[in-house]
Amino acid sequence: MTLLSIVVFDDFSDIDLVLPWDILSRVKRHDWKVQVVGMGSTHRSTLGMLVKTDERLNSVAHSDVVIILGGEGSRVRLNDSEFLDDLKLDPQRQLIGAQCSGALILERLGLLQGRTATTTPFAVREMQAAGVVLQQRPLVVHGNVATAGGCLASLYMTAWILFRCIGVADAKQIFAEVAPVGDDAFWAVIERAVTAQIRATNVPIP
Repeated sequence: MTLLSIVVFDDFSDIDLVLPWDILSRVKRHDWKVQVVGMGSTHRSTLGMLVKTDERLNSVAHSDVVIILGGEGSRVRLNDSEFLDDLKLDPQRQLIGAQCSGALILERLGLLQGRTATTTPFAVREMQAAGVVLQQRPLVVHGNVATAGGCLASLYMTAWILFRCIGVADAKQIFAEVAPVGDDAFWAVIERAVTAQIRATNVPIP
């Protein structure tokens, strides 16, 4: 079973959830499960969307993939000891991704120590104040840890997860379902950027 958990909290960014949840859920395998997790049974997004969680936050310890969303609520979580304690992550065995300001949470957990990262332009000062060296890229990968900068960079994050979990060929088929019609460069740009980031850390691509 490959278990993928998307971490939500109040005031998360809507697109950070909807885009990867949709694409990752298109993988039709009996041993593939995408779930939404949080501290409560429901959480409300920045734009007011109410989302029901499938499991509580502490279940991420059993996940193979964990995605932490961005949004204004991410700043509140930085001082939420219960949230941080429940978010038990292990980069040795899990793929861990942070979208936009979700990178602030990874930094607080010590998972960006000695690593470069990317983030939303709205969190640059906070990340730099924490001592993180930022790259102007949509996706920055270090082994099993990745950060994505900009809401639509979740496409790169999602592709990274699919590359690592099901391989490039199957990932391409999934993205073909959502790609802009007639835009042949769409997939090529994503594939080139994600592949380069993975290979830079000497991780084999299925």
